[in-house]
Amino acid sequence: MSQPSYPHAPQNGPSAPPIPHPPSSYGGQYQGEYQPGPYGDVPYASGPGKSFMTTWILSLLLGSFGADRFYLGKVGTGIAKLLTGGGFGIWAIVDLIITLTGNARDKDGRPLEGYPENKKKAWIITAVVWVIGMVVGALYMVMSFAMASQMLVGRNTPAPPLPAASEAAPAPSSAASEAAPAPSSSATDTATATDANSLVVTVSEGNTVKVGVLDSLYISEIPRMSYMKPQNGGFLAIKVSWETLTGSSRTSPYNFEVYDTDGNEGELISLDEGLGSLPTEEVGAGDVRRGMIVFDVRKGPVKVVVKDEFGDAASTFTLTTQ
Repeated sequence: MSQPSYPHAPQNGPSAPPIPHPPSSYGGQYQGEYQPGPYGDVPYASGPGKSFMTTWILSLLLGSFGADRFYLGKVGTGIAKLLTGGGFGIWAIVDLIITLTGNARDKDGRPLEGYPENKKKAWIITAVVWVIGMVVGALYMVMSFAMASQMLVGRNTPAPPLPAASEAAPAPSSAASEAAPAPSSSATDTATATDANSLVVTVSEGNTVKVGVLDSLYISEIPRMSYMKPQNGGFLAIKVSWETLTGSSRTSPYNFEVYDTDGNEGELISLDEGLGSLPTEEVGAGDVRRGMIVFDVRKGPVKVVVKDEFGDAASTFTLTTQ
């Protein structure tokens, strides 16, 4: 039995309608094929963009530390900006201008959100901050020049005598009356009294000096050295003379030591230049040097020690201040 035959489908007949494209997420029909953006499969990475206001504030206040670039995700250039102090300030200013003009982008190339509605406010505040900074900088420069001028004038002004002895001050003889100044028993062979205020001291073999007390005063503050605070209630200032009688000698404040009644040694104070300190220098026979020596020591009778060239006690005497 033969199989029934069926007619072949027509070759040129009407075809089925094409399947429509899925609707676009923005409405309407999708036109053409999808073209990937320049940063991957999507035009921008997913997620919200960085804030313009935050970027601007960081750039304005912390731009020299690279805070704005760290916020935008540009860690590498942020570190470089931090290490160079904002490119010595130039890079920080350039980044701030780029942000204010709306050209800043995050690491993915996205523009900053909130720029159109905040740009005017950002420009005004930035201008005010810059003006205030310039005014403060100008005032600082003026104050710096004024302080430098005062320091120069102070250096060129002669220092007042230390201490400022008045005509009504006690005579030097009364200030050192207890000493006479008689040499101590331990130095009777090396020092002898010559008058009421001086004694002769042998500082080394063949070298003798005459040490005199010209004035003494107990003060609570050293002129032009108010930063020095006494640890024992005040400072003993002694004006001395040092005259080489035979040979030669070396004068210095370190030729003297003082001790209070309890045997505590007073601290020798190094005077600032211009306060009349006893000089440190070689003194030939017949030459005289005068100057101040100051000690931080308790008020009351003190034992003054004159040392020889070897640092040993050569003579002692007692000094009492009013």
